[in-house]
Amino acid sequence: MAALIAMLAAVPATGKNVPRVAKPPQPRNLGRWFGADNYPPSAIRAGEQGRVVAIVSIDATGRPTACRIDISTGSSALDEKTCDIVLTSGEFDPARDPRGRAIASEMPMPVRWVLPDAGDPRLGSGPNDFTMIQTIAADDTIEACEIIVDGKPQATEGAPCGAPGFDPAGMRATLKVVGRFRLRSDSLVRHGDTPPPLPKAPATGRVLSFREARQDVDAEGVATNCTMAVGGEWAEQMKSHHEPTICETHQLFYPVPGPNGGPKPVQVLLATWLTLLPPEP
Repeated sequence: MAALIAMLAAVPATGKNVPRVAKPPQPRNLGRWFGADNYPPSAIRAGEQGRVVAIVSIDATGRPTACRIDISTGSSALDEKTCDIVLTSGEFDPARDPRGRAIASEMPMPVRWVLPDAGDPRLGSGPNDFTMIQTIAADDTIEACEIIVDGKPQATEGAPCGAPGFDPAGMRATLKVVGRFRLRSDSLVRHGDTPPPLPKAPATGRVLSFREARQDVDAEGVATNCTMAVGGEWAEQMKSHHEPTICETHQLFYPVPGPNGGPKPVQVLLATWLTLLPPEP
């Protein structure tokens, strides 16, 4: 688990004539709320971890209605993700008054975010999206780099941009372009009980390469029934060089939590695109 959670006693909702809490609210299926896939990528890159205490408002039906940070981790990404997960995934048995009636209440929720083990080789099961856009100058230096994770721009100062061994001059010769040019790399991960649909290509331009890998992933994270399809301008060249599937490499995935909090089998889609973007106006 990427985050470890400890629950404290509930405190009553504030306001005039609010019934006294005799039985505090209790979270349902807490194990499925937080997982390695929930850890904000920007916090991983920055090496951020720590303890946050959120105050959660819960209505009489057990639905979380509000969340505010009482004690911060010092990381805005971790603080925001804590409340985001609670409000979107949280389920509670509501608090009860002395007569057993369900009532609204508040409770403090401490969450300790611990960086995922860097040595853990498992792949995330999604959903997540990653985009990198590189601008190559006329002298074949990387002039600019933009990284977007799950729709949010990321700070790139001091971060490496480009795959190891990336050769801008060689890429220019292959693409037969002159002057500045921009390359966009996209990758996405999706999972579902049925085959996840393939989204449309994320960008317009020359699609140089495209890979669509699908696999069944069991409750232990083991992949079977792997398939791979390729496309784009370089499709024939890609077909001539066999790329092993997830099944052949024996790569494991993080299991996906089921409705009871335990892992469940799913189908996972991995897709990547490399696109030469149109020239900027």
